[in-house]
Amino acid sequence: MKYFVAALCTCFCAYLSAATSVVVHPLHELLVKTPMSAPAQVINEDHAQISAQLSARVTEILVRVGDQVTADQPLVMLDCRDYDLAAQRAQSSLGSLQAQIRLARQQLNRAERLVKQNSASKELRDQRRAELDSLQAQSAGARAGISEAELAQSRCSVTAPFAGVVTERSVSQGNLVTPGTPLLKLLGSDQSEVSAALTAQQAASLQQAQAIHYQYFNRQYPLQFRALVPYADQRSRTQQIRLSFTEESAIAGSSGRLVWQEAGGRLPVRYIVSREGKLGVMLYRDGTAEFMMLPDAIEGQAAKVDLPADTLVIVEGHYGAVSGEPVTVQDDPS
Repeated sequence: MKYFVAALCTCFCAYLSAATSVVVHPLHELLVKTPMSAPAQVINEDHAQISAQLSARVTEILVRVGDQVTADQPLVMLDCRDYDLAAQRAQSSLGSLQAQIRLARQQLNRAERLVKQNSASKELRDQRRAELDSLQAQSAGARAGISEAELAQSRCSVTAPFAGVVTERSVSQGNLVTPGTPLLKLLGSDQSEVSAALTAQQAASLQQAQAIHYQYFNRQYPLQFRALVPYADQRSRTQQIRLSFTEESAIAGSSGRLVWQEAGGRLPVRYIVSREGKLGVMLYRDGTAEFMMLPDAIEGQAAKVDLPADTLVIVEGHYGAVSGEPVTVQDDPS
């Protein structure tokens, strides 16, 4: 019996000497808030070229490059005299036709009375009815001509389709323009947003972030997620994401950084180990070390760890620990 106890003690001492000494900490004590970032730019798809819609001479340009304008504000005035005359002719033509229609209706009524009295032929009545129908059709055409003339008159004053800022001027006073001639360019003031190309992992992280901003020339512009475009670029394997400004907008066309604070946190690089070419973390499980691979880990970068917050992570001795072999926990000397 004495020899058996001695042998048992010898085996136990050998077990302890073979076990690697490690220091462990709960996962939640190790995670750090890691700022994420990606290249981004401010785009504004409401950058409209304002063109003439009729042939006329420019009589006045009411705005200059850089001016802020409101929706429906007049920008350019065109010579409208030809279209004013056309509207007058259309009105005169309609008036003449209305007089002829009154006469034709009287003649039709007279012809119908004569037919009832057998004093006129039905052919005469039908002729009077056809004359009235023809004049009424001409009257409808005259009204359409008036509407067309009024539409042309409205286009003599070129107005802003939306609120924005004038970014370019293409004509001068006195220029003769035709339909399609560029006059000005207008940039929408409330339509700027941030666009960035993100990997699937970045996109998922950003959508869970609590604080997002666009950084440009040491200034930060708060953002909120608007949309993830459901299309992946085959070459870069990225998706386009769109974000809206929540306060002041940055300059359209600028290139900066999209920055966000990742939710939860990441495990610092010093706690990540490599085993058989795979990156992961060494955990403490009931007296043994256990290697857990981190599939999304990138060498030299902090890694996302999807584990309970109280999971014990080996923070010292993890480089020498072997998965499945015993380890002894010692107090953290720090």
